[in-house]
Order: sequence, then structure tokens, then C-alpha cells
Amino acid sequence: MQVLPGIVQGIRDPLGTILQLLTGVLSHFIATARADLNSELSRYLFTTADPTASGIRPLTSNPAIAHLNGSMALVADVLVGGVILYTSLRSIFEHTSHARYALHLAIPRVMAAIVMVHGSIYFIQMAVDLNNAIGGVVQSLGGSLTIDTLPWSGSMSPATVSLIQGSQDLFHALFALGVVVAVVILVLSYGIRTAMLDILIVLAPLAALCSVLPDTRRYAMTWLRLFMVAVFMQAVQLIILRVAMAVGFGAGSGIAESLFALAILWIVLKVPGTLHAAAHVETHAHTAMRHVQRSMHKALAPAHHAVRHRTAL
Repeated sequence: MQVLPGIVQGIRDPLGTILQLLTGVLSHFIATARADLNSELSRYLFTTADPTASGIRPLTSNPAIAHLNGSMALVADVLVGGVILYTSLRSIFEHTSHARYALHLAIPRVMAAIVMVHGSIYFIQMAVDLNNAIGGVVQSLGGSLTIDTLPWSGSMSPATVSLIQGSQDLFHALFALGVVVAVVILVLSYGIRTAMLDILIVLAPLAALCSVLPDTRRYAMTWLRLFMVAVFMQAVQLIILRVAMAVGFGAGSGIAESLFALAILWIVLKVPGTLHAAAHVETHAHTAMRHVQRSMHKALAPAHHAVRHRTAL
């Protein structure tokens, strides 16, 4: 008998009933997603640690990752002999000034690479600790930076859900749903970041060895560029969130606050791509400078040989 009034109301006002159902479904979705997303963000957003551990454990303390890094270090030790052999043969059979001094230049680089190969996991953790230290300083400035005080927390709060259900505001519900989707993308990006850091830790010994030869140095630079972006994107994002809190973005539960939350999330999600593009610009500038230096060296080589020949006479 309790269903009958609802059926009668649906017949009298079908659009109102559909609107009530839609806002109810969206409100329930936002309310249930909030707890799951906050739980994941609390693990990834504020510090970089091993997510497989129950407490806060250093990222490189994962036994599986540390074992794989050590195995790659042994592989790199075996390949050191191949690098020295290749450099020696090149200095014998190539009749260029660059190849003549290749072995002389490669030996110090090989020694430095061996240090980097066996100390890579410690150097990586030092970089992660630096990122965590910067993030800790950012969190300590001003008010508390927690899950409940983030710029988009108001758009997903119980007060917002109650307001949407009470007023049946489908327009507001859609913007709040957009905030939820953006936060899901943020959580996904941090999951990808953690997986990328684990892969880079494992490949670190090989990347260190690639820095010895000019032919493979670009692979070492690619590893370094990916690592710097993956590690320090978190500190930059926390700085953006601190600025957003300082200016009061997202401090409420209305449509305007949802728009501000979407704007902040868009900026935060653009950080990895921006850092990666900036690193590419620096790499291209360095490459262009090297090409200019080589061109000048080739252009001045005849004059240099002429001067040496006159001096010898």
C-alpha cells in the first residue's frame, strides 16, 4: 500500500519523479565514492611510501623491489666488461680523435657508474625523502592540509549530498559528479606514479650503466627525466593545494565551490605533463648546444691543423 502513493505521484508528475530518482542516484554515488576516494588519497597524496605496507615504510624498503634492483645490479656488473671491451675496440679500429681518447674518458665514467649501480636504491630513496621533506614543509604552513580540508572536499561532503537531495538540484549534482570523476583520475594518476617509480627503481642500475657510452647516454637521460617528474610531481601538487587553501578555493558546498574544485583538480592533473614538457625543452636546448659546438669544432678544425703544421715547420 505504501507503493501506491509513489505510483500516483509518478503519474501526476513524471518529470519530477525522474528528477528525484536521478538526484537520489547521483547523491548516493557521490556519498559512497567519497569514503573510498579519501581512503586512497590518504595513502598516496601526502607522502611517498611503500603502499604495500600497513604503516609508513620507505618506498625502497619493499623486499621484492629491493631484490629486483639487486639482480639488475648484478646484470650491470656483467655488462661492465662488455662496455670496456667495446670502448677498447673502438679506440683501436676507429681513426678519429674522439675514438682515440674514448677509453681514457670511459674509465672514470665506468667507475662512477659502478658506484651508481650499487648505490642506486639509496640515492633514489634520498630523492624520495627530499620530496617528502618538501611536502611536509608545505603541509605545515598555514592551516592543516588533510583529506577533509582539500579544495574539493566540500563538493563531496555530506552537507552537499543532503543539499542536492533536498533541493533536487540536478545541475549541482552533475558538477559534483564531475568533481568525483576528476578525483578518480587523480587517484589513478598516483597509482600509475607508484608503479612507474617501482619500475624505475628496478631499472636504475641499467640506467646508470647507460650513462657511460655516448651511444646509450640518451637512455640514461630518459630514465632521469622520468624519475624526476615522477618523484617531485607530488611536492608541486601539494604546493598548488596549499595555495588553493590559502585563497579559500573550495571552501563551501555550492556550485561555485564545485567549479573552483574542478579548476584546482585540472591544474593538479596538469603538473606531470608540464614538468615532463619542461624537461624535454631543457634536453632539446642541451642537444642543440652540443650540435652547435660540434659544428664550430668541425669548421675550425682545418685552421687548427694549419696552425699546427706551420708550428711544426
